[in-house]
Amino acid sequence: MTTEPALALVDAPEAVAEIAAAIRAAGSFALDLEFMTEGRYVAELSLVQVGWGDPDGPEVRAIDPLKVDAREIAELVADPDVETVIHSAQADLALLGQVFSVRGRGIVDTQIAAAFLGLGDQIGYAALVERMAGVYIDKGSQFTEWSRRPLTDDQVRYALDDVRYLPGAWRQLRAELETQGRLPWVMEECDRLAETWAERTPPEEMYRRVRGWNSLRRRSQGALRALAAWREEEALRVNRPPSWLLNDRTMLEVARRPPRDLNELRSVRGLGEGTAQRYGRILLDAVEQGMEDPPPAEDTPPRVPNLGQSWPAILSGIVQARCREASIAPRFVATRREIDELIAWWLVGDRSSEPDLPLLRGWRRELVGADLLDWLQGKTAVIVDPDSEAGLTIRG
Repeated sequence: MTTEPALALVDAPEAVAEIAAAIRAAGSFALDLEFMTEGRYVAELSLVQVGWGDPDGPEVRAIDPLKVDAREIAELVADPDVETVIHSAQADLALLGQVFSVRGRGIVDTQIAAAFLGLGDQIGYAALVERMAGVYIDKGSQFTEWSRRPLTDDQVRYALDDVRYLPGAWRQLRAELETQGRLPWVMEECDRLAETWAERTPPEEMYRRVRGWNSLRRRSQGALRALAAWREEEALRVNRPPSWLLNDRTMLEVARRPPRDLNELRSVRGLGEGTAQRYGRILLDAVEQGMEDPPPAEDTPPRVPNLGQSWPAILSGIVQARCREASIAPRFVATRREIDELIAWWLVGDRSSEPDLPLLRGWRRELVGADLLDWLQGKTAVIVDPDSEAGLTIRG
């Protein structure tokens, strides 16, 4: 039987400790976060909702992180002995990593679980609940200013609904995954993504995320690396988007044609007077130091012979076919980069050992990786087949 809690937010440390203890005893809980991103680099955590106990009627609570430390809940997410059920977990896990420095263990993302059952690549929570429980969730409070207090009863009730139905949905998804033998696939994928989502690119590597960085000469790359590292650290310090300090295009131009003084810096297109006034000397020093300490030269990737240039489309077709047959979104199985690396290995690499690629390991190899290797080795052929679901068949 569903327990309807008081809609007052939990804002006492002892109450948070009691909730954490109850969740730890249960061994599993549903989690959702509300946060504000507007004008911020790191989102402001504004509400923490948890649900635990009987999936048919879990205990649900909303914790106010603006008044009480929610670290005990975050530490549960990092506990491999506690199952954490989240829908569309990426943003939540990234925020927990930024605020509490935790990496999720025992994570279950019900959106991923649904995708592995053919319920859509990125099914929304409301659609999942309607499908699993036949319950319609009103999304009227979706764009609430969650950092504003007090919250209305309707807003808190809406927030609690985000965890109220998760345990029951996961129970159904889990049963179907076990029936199809895909539960290990989902758990492996959730764990892999949880690690990825908790990672933050080091400041000294942020320059690689600037489009066009690899077109620069090495000394200019050093300048860009120093500028991007400064921008990242300053953006975190003031909690403002990096582009508010210095946009990518302007930063690339400063690195490409290093200004010699403040006057030349002010003449760079896109660099505001306020930025030049506040940070001008810092930027000039960063450019100078970066040029004196450029990054190591990049290894030149082996050139793939022309005969392999049409192969990505063929291998991607095999991936698409197997994923369609299995009702799994291709993005979970193989990336274009992995396919390119596989082809490069086959044509110009050392065939005595396979490359370390996810698509050649575990369930991905079982689903499609072995087929890709068979095609490369000439053991199979891809045949156009308009009558098949994928439009082609693989024949050995």
